[in-house]
Amino acid sequence: MIEEKQLGKYRIIRSLGHGGEGGVYLAEDESLGRYVAVKRLWEQEESGERIRAEAAFLRDLRHPMLPVVYELLYEDGWFLVMEYIDGISLHKYIEKQGCVGEAQARLWATALLDVLDYLHNRETPVIYRDLKPDNIMVCRDGSLKLVDFGAARLRSFGEEGGARMAFSAGFAAPEQRGGYGPGFRADERSDLYAFGKTLYYMVTGTVSGDSPGAPFPASYYNPLLSKELEEIIDRATREEPELRYQVAGEIMRDLCRKGGRRKSRRRREFVRHIEKQICLTELYRL
Repeated sequence: MIEEKQLGKYRIIRSLGHGGEGGVYLAEDESLGRYVAVKRLWEQEESGERIRAEAAFLRDLRHPMLPVVYELLYEDGWFLVMEYIDGISLHKYIEKQGCVGEAQARLWATALLDVLDYLHNRETPVIYRDLKPDNIMVCRDGSLKLVDFGAARLRSFGEEGGARMAFSAGFAAPEQRGGYGPGFRADERSDLYAFGKTLYYMVTGTVSGDSPGAPFPASYYNPLLSKELEEIIDRATREEPELRYQVAGEIMRDLCRKGGRRKSRRRREFVRHIEKQICLTELYRL
């Protein structure tokens, strides 16, 4: 329990949540008069070699969708001080508001692809490995922030000898779930698989599951969804990595090119279907 504790110039206010890498707390930077997020890291070694390396890695990331890292400090444990994101997770947002319309989903999908493209195209590519609605924050202005880099790895490092990969049921790619044996590692295509599952969740409000292929196409839950967006979700979430999109830019291209040209046709088909059902109901009443 570190609530009400003082960490140097930071006054801990309350807990924001806990995860595999440590607890996160809301704190006030009393010298600058601003709120920050303080993450308590589980590793307690005073040398903190791994933690220092992780902090340096996070400090060097610069993107509008990534929280800024301010400071790493030690006081009876290691604490990472970061930008405080005022918002709720995409998971909680969808639970409260329901699935979003296609126009909003396309905007958010474009933002997520932009940050994934930034990570994947760094000099040493970063594989996020745990993209899911719980790790995406919806800010008060409607923008998104990607948080919790505890599972991220530099691509050149690969997996640490036999280490278990990050795994989030419903969003992790088959290679992260051990679907292809120990020789397979997460790469850019693994993040794009999780992106596809996240996009599916945005437009349906449903987690599609871990069985091969989605149990139902996205249009089963959202009949007004354009065929183009459904095709993008399907290709991103193919079980075999070589059959998916290979880079974020490919999905971005299809999002721009396939701007819902056939959406109006699907809407007309849906309306005709409803009208037909109403007519049949009226006939049965006669």
